Amino acid sequence: MKTLFTTSALFIFFLLLMASCQSSQVVFSKRGEEYKSAREIAAEKRAARKSGKSRERIASTSKDRTSRTRVRNLDKDVATVIQTARSYTGVPYRWGGTTRVGMDCSGLLCTSFQSIDATLPRTSEEQSRYGDEVKPKDLREGDLVFFGENKRNITHVGMVTEVVSREEVRFIHASTSLGVMENNLYSDYYKKLFIKAVRPPVF
Repeated sequence: MKTLFTTSALFIFFLLLMASCQSSQVVFSKRGEEYKSAREIAAEKRAARKSGKSRERIASTSKDRTSRTRVRNLDKDVATVIQTARSYTGVPYRWGGTTRVGMDCSGLLCTSFQSIDATLPRTSEEQSRYGDEVKPKDLREGDLVFFGENKRNITHVGMVTEVVSREEVRFIHASTSLGVMENNLYSDYYKKLFIKAVRPPVF
């Protein structure tokens, strides 16, 4: 009888312990985003559902649910990739690198796009064929920009982070001398090396 009582007491204690752990469990946001508590995340989801109802009604004529989701989340995806890339600012250049120990130019983009579960080809040459080519005047955030000493040999890649004006388009890349940093595409140096721009099909 005593053993049964002890076992029951331990079982009840275990259930109470589990309940308290679940109620205080920490929730982390996606990679590349700031930490948020479970309460903050829940509040944001409620607000997003309320504001998204009208947009969902507009898109309801389409039967392609994936397309509606992509349209609504386009700006968010671009922002997430850019935020992730910028989190590596200052990381030194390392050929073949994809971590904070060291990054190469194409590795920076591969790692950044993983934040939205998108897989890019590994080399800058392969990335230059991943998507539709974009004219410089039509560049927007998230587009990939490619460089080289001649038009036939792409050796470097970056990603547009901010379109300020026709004379200033910021892009992030892993520089061989200074590591991950942002520069103006229209500076004399990069304007001379620029070859093409591509818009990844994930946007």
